[in-house]
Amino acid sequence: MRRTYVFVVVLGLILLALSAACAQEAALQGTVTLRGGKTLQGEIKVAQVGVVQGSGIGTLLPNLGSFKLKVEEEVQEIKAAEMAVVEITWGLQNPQDPQSWEIKTISVVKRDGTRVAGQPSWGLQASSAVVGDLPALYAFPKGEGFSADNLVSKIEIAGAMPSVIAPPATTPPPATPPAETPPATTPPAETPPATVPPATPPAETPPATTPVETPPVETPPAEVVSLGGGAYEIIVTAPESGEKIKIRIQIDVLPAE
Repeated sequence: MRRTYVFVVVLGLILLALSAACAQEAALQGTVTLRGGKTLQGEIKVAQVGVVQGSGIGTLLPNLGSFKLKVEEEVQEIKAAEMAVVEITWGLQNPQDPQSWEIKTISVVKRDGTRVAGQPSWGLQASSAVVGDLPALYAFPKGEGFSADNLVSKIEIAGAMPSVIAPPATTPPPATPPAETPPATTPPAETPPATVPPATPPAETPPATTPVETPPVETPPAEVVSLGGGAYEIIVTAPESGEKIKIRIQIDVLPAE
């Protein structure tokens, strides 16, 4: 009786473990898309973009795995049971080095329709994809045989996509301060242009004229006629009319005192 009881208990535990494994496997049916466009469908055993816990999900990882993302300086953990879609954006760390691939952003759409976007919280970034019975694909930047086409870029959980997805959170741009209005300035009074009076032509100096020399009027010599007794008669001729004029004078000799 005791053996039968033990057998039933052991069998129950085995069935419970099998049912849990089947439920776990069913919970992670989906599609893994690689950066080169290749898709892998089936049981997602490993879909990882790092080498530590918190860098991927899969039925081979503890508790189906999770993603731990840095969001605004804080680390948020999204567990596999909460996820619907995971999108990984890769880019070159150094454009001159074609092997320097790194993760720029990881965006997770949760089953409730909310979205979480951030950067990986781990250092080493590499890609591992094991889906169903398909060959495993690994991509380690700068590793031997590395191909950027094999980097995991998207993980979709079958049947987990919500009907409504919240848009990605965006940080509003900083408010632009209003433009400063310069104080009104009164324009300076316009000064009328100075008017220059027309130049007055210099007075013309009349040409020098040579004075006309008036010939001297010849005055005929006066005639003096003595009349006697100290009387004299002077006869002169007027220069304008030529008439003769008689002038009589009396000269008396007086004794000196």
